[in-house]
Amino acid sequence: MDVDKLRNLHQLKEEGLLSEEEFQLEKEKLLNKPEPKPEQSMPEVVAGVGTNQQQYSMLMHLSLLIGLVLPIVGLIVPLILWLTKKDNNYIDQNGRIIVNWLISYAIYAFVSMLLILIIIGAPMLVALAVCHVVFAIMGALKAKDGILWHYPLSIKFFKVELNTLEAQ
Repeated sequence: MDVDKLRNLHQLKEEGLLSEEEFQLEKEKLLNKPEPKPEQSMPEVVAGVGTNQQQYSMLMHLSLLIGLVLPIVGLIVPLILWLTKKDNNYIDQNGRIIVNWLISYAIYAFVSMLLILIIIGAPMLVALAVCHVVFAIMGALKAKDGILWHYPLSIKFFKVELNTLEAQ
């Protein structure tokens, strides 16, 4: 609630510039105004990240797509890309995001395969594959723009420090 606006409104009424009806209407608007919600997980733009770091991070995200054709290779390539440049903080944080998704993806796939016995697993596997493709592409696009973006269904096994990133 904005007390200053309410005082100004009362002063306008006292000066005769607002009628009682107008005052009550505006006062009601001020009092019933919903509080702004804090932004939940806005992507963090990382200042000072070089183009090479952004492109490398984009490549790491896109390497997840190899897993749709060659599943084991799709797990290994992103890990190798991450571990070879882990000393760069921006690339390290993107690697953590990707590994969090890979572990989550494996868990979801395992559960879906178990649920194939009761038919619901097959649609879950299809939905998981679609999410995998969409998340990899969106993550790559965000990484290209210098933004760290958590995959929505990802379980956070490795901590990603969005606020303390500095380009190296």
